[in-house]
Amino acid sequence: MTKTDPHSGSAASLSEADVSGIIAMAWQDDTPFEAIALQFGLTEPDVIALMRGQLKARPFKVWRMRVRGRTGKHLALQQGRQPRQSSADGPAGSSATQTPEDLPLPPSPITRDSLR
Repeated sequence: MTKTDPHSGSAASLSEADVSGIIAMAWQDDTPFEAIALQFGLTEPDVIALMRGQLKARPFKVWRMRVRGRTGKHLALQQGRQPRQSSADGPAGSSATQTPEDLPLPPSPITRDSLR
């Protein structure tokens, strides 16, 4: 049985596989919170609450220090960074909009049955 935050209504309806996938996506440096929101419907505060409920205190603190202000976890910060990287490709505004297809895919859930 998993712990969930009672204040987060959408997190209570998630399966253990979904919670595991969200945690894996949250730990990945290049997966933005917006990708988690598109796939699971959880906002950044919902993900933070879920992580707080699922992780022990020290791993949660380590995770929060890693993601706070990290460019890869926030599309708004990525968009501010993108024009410098793609300035030779064309106008800066063309690469600033992302569609759901541009977001990284979540890791596939691995179960004991899938490994057999």
